[in-house]
Amino acid sequence: MSELLIAVEDLHVSFPRANPLLRWLGRGAPSHRVLRGVNLCVARGEFCALIGENGAGKTTVLKTIATLLIPAAGRVTVCGADTVRQAARVRAVVGYVLADERSFHWRLSGRENLEFFAALNGLPSVEARTRIRSLLERLDLSAVADRPFGEYSTGMRQRLAVARALLTRPRVLLMDEPTRSVDSVHAAQVWRVVREEVEAVEGCVLLVTHQVQEALALCRRLALLREGRIAVDTTAQEIEALVAGLDGFLVTVRGLRARLLEELRRYPGIRDIRIASQVAEEQVLEVWTHNGDLALAGFIGEVTGLGATVTALHRATPLQGLIERLSADADARERAAV
Repeated sequence: MSELLIAVEDLHVSFPRANPLLRWLGRGAPSHRVLRGVNLCVARGEFCALIGENGAGKTTVLKTIATLLIPAAGRVTVCGADTVRQAARVRAVVGYVLADERSFHWRLSGRENLEFFAALNGLPSVEARTRIRSLLERLDLSAVADRPFGEYSTGMRQRLAVARALLTRPRVLLMDEPTRSVDSVHAAQVWRVVREEVEAVEGCVLLVTHQVQEALALCRRLALLREGRIAVDTTAQEIEALVAGLDGFLVTVRGLRARLLEELRRYPGIRDIRIASQVAEEQVLEVWTHNGDLALAGFIGEVTGLGATVTALHRATPLQGLIERLSADADARERAAV
């Protein structure tokens, strides 16, 4: 059996509910249970995708593995080290690509940001400079390396986040929507670099993504997180059979108010629209069509007319459709087992 690099056993994570009245009375507010017994293992050499609806707890799983959250119950080990009792050992082998860029210093250049994080991780200065130069070149960021981070496009920021996660050559790479707002050419470049890095250290990747095609192209395994547990853990090959007949698009927009989604749902040819992910004012919309056809120019005009800007659009299998089919499959198996 291959070496297990990530082992999540019966993981429970809860967050306190904000309740000003109970705080004023000096009483504890009831907790919100996000994870309710997650079991998940990722072995050496594996690329595993973790999918689920918004709020399912996918990022919570990643943060717990990265030692950023402490479990209420259960156990997580990374390369054999416990994330609570041996957190420093875990952090030494984990790279984490966050879904947003708030942890970067906006006034520093991209290169200076990487130098700061390299020093924070204890990389010797000469080694750090060489490593940073290599990653900037391979991720096509050399030309903008000395520009302030605040001037970067969203796609550039995401690629810099990947570079930061790879600085220390981690064996375990946790990636939370790493190619959000990254164009297809640079996304392919990101995944080429990630594969090279992971293969070099015999590592693994746990990926959270809302892009079904990306998950199927990169990962042999997909796990569905539902109601705080892993409801389905299956192969990409089995998933491909389930997505047949699911047609739609992923549209990245800026400045679209949530209440205007109902107007877009009435556009001809639209079956449903859901917000797949959101960071600041940028949203990724999952557009589910009736038959795969959509008058793109008219749809973009409709979005623009609502005061928003379309920054990316491409054909994609709607994640929600896949989740519904996986959930139906899981429910059917549970009923058959009773």
